[in-house]
Amino acid sequence: MNLANQLVINYNNRPNKICLIQNNKKITYEDLYKKVSNFKKYIEQKGIKKGDKVLVLTPMSIDLYVTLLSVWALGATVCFMDAGFIKNGMRKNEFDDINAVIGISKYILYSNINKNLRGLKIKINTNIIEKFNEDNKLEIQEVDKDFPAIMTYTSGTTGKPKIAARSHDFLQCQANILQKHLKYESEDIELSSIPIFTLSNIDIGITTVIANANFSNLGSSNSRKLVTQIIDNKINRLMAAPGVLNLIIIFCLKYDITLNNIKKVFTGGGAIFLDFIENLKKVCPNAKIYTLYGSTEAEPIAELDIDEMTFKDYEDTKNGKGILAGNIIGVDDCRIIKTGKDEIGSITEKEFKNMQADDVGEIVVTGGNVLKGYVNGIGDKENKFKVNDRIYHRTGDLGLIDENNKLWLRGRIKEPYFNIEACLHSKLKIGKTAIFKTNDKLILVLEKSDLSTEEEIKNAVSFEKIDEIKYVKKIPVDKRHSTKVDYKELKRILEME
Repeated sequence: MNLANQLVINYNNRPNKICLIQNNKKITYEDLYKKVSNFKKYIEQKGIKKGDKVLVLTPMSIDLYVTLLSVWALGATVCFMDAGFIKNGMRKNEFDDINAVIGISKYILYSNINKNLRGLKIKINTNIIEKFNEDNKLEIQEVDKDFPAIMTYTSGTTGKPKIAARSHDFLQCQANILQKHLKYESEDIELSSIPIFTLSNIDIGITTVIANANFSNLGSSNSRKLVTQIIDNKINRLMAAPGVLNLIIIFCLKYDITLNNIKKVFTGGGAIFLDFIENLKKVCPNAKIYTLYGSTEAEPIAELDIDEMTFKDYEDTKNGKGILAGNIIGVDDCRIIKTGKDEIGSITEKEFKNMQADDVGEIVVTGGNVLKGYVNGIGDKENKFKVNDRIYHRTGDLGLIDENNKLWLRGRIKEPYFNIEACLHSKLKIGKTAIFKTNDKLILVLEKSDLSTEEEIKNAVSFEKIDEIKYVKKIPVDKRHSTKVDYKELKRILEME
């Protein structure tokens, strides 16, 4: 089993169909096949071989997918980092077993920060991809079912960095689940800002337009370029993080633009509030809107069709239940357990049952699309536990499962305040929010441009006492999704002001 085999199938079945569009460049499945066969031959001549680990430092682009498929075809492993923390990751990770680096000029230069990457003999710039124009047959190495296709390195911002290794079989299982729930149609043209989902698109054989975005800092992307891209390419579905969609929404509302051609929108990777959904509906009035909940270790876990939200769901959101993630999908089992244990280890079914929370607790999952462990076991004790022969993943998220078996989210264990934020966003016209507790005081942070009064805010949240409201010029968010609040940076800003 090798994921690169699906490219050969699509090359044979739909050679002339557009596969990827990036800015003004379009390539068919035949074009992609040729690029991969040529680049695979080139990197093999440079010394990359089956079983090697190749650090790929390329933002989301046509060249990224040519590189991934070429490395896989060789039977090597792609080692991957999010563009948003490549520089930081170079300092934090040891990279003591990397055999080669492939990437863009800037990121190859960054690799010299790391002592174990500095002296590597094989460093290949992706600009070479455009120089080949030969007809080579793509020979694909078969690999064992457990052989890692992708190793994803964390930023290392907390503790020692973890490495998530996903095999070809694991990624194919994940793609099969996603294809079942993402409602594909053969003529779809999707704008995507999420790299892993584009792999699923290539696998199934639809057209993906790579978002004209700044992938090292999504929040700084040009909204005009994104909207122009959607209109010019006749895009009919969006797959993007809330931060990217918000740029599109703000621009369209400002200039009274409606994207009537959009039929489906999928989003996830951060808190998705009701006011965001309402604005998205105004901009994409003909679209079915779906939210996805999952993580690197387990994707997907839940899906919500916004049209299926009941009056009670809306009222529960306003009354502090949290963010509705929707129906549990993909995973074999999803449970809510009591929080507090740093490590769980190996337990019996009876002990597991006694750990179940009656209401809100930590979300844990198991299944074929759930990562069973990290490389070298770093992170396993804190994030995994075994019930008889089943390995469960601890998401680190708080939530509850309601009487209709729908999952609700409360936030991370350290910041469990989605219920307050979801309430405020459903009742008030409010901007970006952040909430944390310090010295037993609950602090709500807003941006200075927000016009909501302190009285309005405290009246809206009758189920919780907010001790203090603070204001900053801009609430910092993660660069990966441009959605999740960067609480470490936020607290630093508050100390300065």
